[in-house]
Amino acid sequence: MAEQIVIHRDDIVMEGFMVKQSKFMKEWRQRWFVLTPQYLCSFKNQGEYRNPTEFIRLGDCQTVKSAEDISGKENSICVQTPERAFLLIARTPEEKEQWISRIGRQMVRRAVLVDDEF
Repeated sequence: MAEQIVIHRDDIVMEGFMVKQSKFMKEWRQRWFVLTPQYLCSFKNQGEYRNPTEFIRLGDCQTVKSAEDISGKENSICVQTPERAFLLIARTPEEKEQWISRIGRQMVRRAVLVDDEF
């Protein structure tokens, strides 16, 4: 599925570096994150927009919130899906608040769009 995701510049809501906890080894790795109306994707390098290392479908997200209490690290964010809690670390408190706000806004926007279709 990841290889099918191609991000178009017009779709980018926000992008920047964050550190994420890997799925299996639980190691912290710096990644380039790109937020679109449909996905939050991570890439190994800045400026990549194909074949994300991981992606979160925003329609599957349950919550996005501050996560210092979970990770024990400053500027932490948790993006919760039914399958997994994604732990991320923004570079500054301001960036953390921007990511939470913009991810949350896209989640709400998706929910409203889906509700309007029915």
